[in-house]
Amino acid sequence: MEDILLVKNLKKHYRDVRAVDDISFSVKKGEITSILGPNGAGKTTTVEIIEGLRKADAGDIYLFGKKVSHIDAIIKKSMGVQLQTTAFFEYLTVKETIELFA
Repeated sequence: MEDILLVKNLKKHYRDVRAVDDISFSVKKGEITSILGPNGAGKTTTVEIIEGLRKADAGDIYLFGKKVSHIDAIIKKSMGVQLQTTAFFEYLTVKETIELFA
């Protein structure tokens, strides 16, 4: 089955802290996956690198077989992430919330 997401040898350091230390994994078409670990394990940093919000120090990320750095804006707009907690503003309508975060 085809890899939708492939992460190979991903690394990210903040000075002396190894936030992401040489991780590799793949997600195949139709799979649902999660990243679990204690606080400070590098989960958020990993997701932010995949989303293109942070740059990795080393490693490669492929989405639909293309290197993430070469993914066009249309595909990036279709990406979504559900974090452990999500803050909603009770005073906003659903439409306003979507416009704010989309």
